[in-house]
Amino acid sequence: MRNRWFQYGLSLAMVFCALCSAGKAQNAIAQDVVQSKEVFEGGIDDLKRQLQQMEEAFFVQQKMMKQMEALALSQQEQIKELKNRLEAISEKPVAATKEEIKEEVKQEMKQEVQQEVENYLASDEAREKLGLGLPGKNEPVNGYYLPDKEKASIGFQTQDGKYSLNVGFRFQTRFTYKDKDEDFDEADITDIDVRRARLCFGGNIYSKDLYYNVELDADSFEANLRDYYIWWTPAAAEEAFSVKTGYFKVPANRQWNSSGFKLLLQDRSIASDAFKQDRDYGLDIFGRPFNAHTEYHAAVFRGAGQNPSKAFGRDENVDNELMYVLTARYYPFGWYNSYNLATGWDETDLKYEENLKAVIGASFVYNAKERDKKLEDTDSAIGNVDLGVRYRGFTWDSEYYIRENDPEGDGDSITSDGFYTQAGYFVLPKKLEVAARYSMLDPNEDVRDDVQTEYTVGINYYMRGHRQQVQADVGHFVTETAVEDKDENRFRLQYQMIF
Repeated sequence: MRNRWFQYGLSLAMVFCALCSAGKAQNAIAQDVVQSKEVFEGGIDDLKRQLQQMEEAFFVQQKMMKQMEALALSQQEQIKELKNRLEAISEKPVAATKEEIKEEVKQEMKQEVQQEVENYLASDEAREKLGLGLPGKNEPVNGYYLPDKEKASIGFQTQDGKYSLNVGFRFQTRFTYKDKDEDFDEADITDIDVRRARLCFGGNIYSKDLYYNVELDADSFEANLRDYYIWWTPAAAEEAFSVKTGYFKVPANRQWNSSGFKLLLQDRSIASDAFKQDRDYGLDIFGRPFNAHTEYHAAVFRGAGQNPSKAFGRDENVDNELMYVLTARYYPFGWYNSYNLATGWDETDLKYEENLKAVIGASFVYNAKERDKKLEDTDSAIGNVDLGVRYRGFTWDSEYYIRENDPEGDGDSITSDGFYTQAGYFVLPKKLEVAARYSMLDPNEDVRDDVQTEYTVGINYYMRGHRQQVQADVGHFVTETAVEDKDENRFRLQYQMIF
């Protein structure tokens, strides 16, 4: 019985223990479920917050990417533009630094300009490149030791530069129509002529300081030896002292010393033609000292003219009288770019003076010629003053001349004078120029009704500067007489080429 109660009690105890264990387990499971639910709900909130932050960050990054894309496109355009500029200058790679880029661009631009100049064969720079010789590795070819290199088209020189030869040809062909005065029974004239045709040779000999020049002409189909002289300018003198001897223009009348291929109008004024001393055999000591602000000439000539045999019947200076010339000029604003001390003036401002240039000068000639003829048994003297201006395509020149012819022994002296003033202006710089001139000549102040006047206007078109140009002008000329004035109208058209 006791055993039975013991078994019942043990069973109840076991059942009670089992129930207690089950209750605890159920409570533990319930707690785990609650905790898991709380953890799950907290994770969702965290994920939502992280998602929201990521979306906000994405939008910010997207906005920044758009800005960066715009910046990248802008930089790409700048890089492209810079690359195009560099490629236009050179095919070489871009230098690593700004300083190197600047230097490279400078050098490439310089080479490009030099190449263009070399290709332009009509320019002075290109013609200098045509000097032929055997220079050293680093020795450039010059070959243009020539007083007026614009006369030359091709040149040759030795390796040491002590000898050179330059050759050039110049010519002008002209159409002329003259409307003569019918009241004086003069017929009109229509003509085509070769006004000037010159073959030039020149260069240096023995050294770079000693020049020579020879010029042949076939003006109006008459062949003559026009100029032939040598010229020495020591390098140490820097053009303050030079010596020229031979046969050349007398350095007095400024317009006469202007090149016939660089005249503002097709010919010189009537006053200049009347007082010019033309060419002669002689010696000229000259220069431009004081930093080229002054110019001087002290010269002596034979004084017998180009054709002395026509004056006295034989080719000699029969009266033993030489011609003496003194000339001085002052340039207050510096030397003219358009004036070559060797070969004379350019009456235009084709070289376009950027700064105002002016000149005032005077000359005196003793034992002067008249119309290139020596006056026998006559003391003759000529004085003249000249003024000129060049500025930005504008040119103005004026000269006044006076002559006194005093016969030896009995005879009255004769005084004559004259002047001209002329101006030109480039309406198209270095291309199209208009010009006008007024000139007066009184052959004898003691004789009434012999005064001559000139009115001329013209237009010039330059294709390659003076090397290729066309000129047209219209002139009206009046000569006073005791009865009535004698009038003449003239039209001229001229083409010029130098090569």
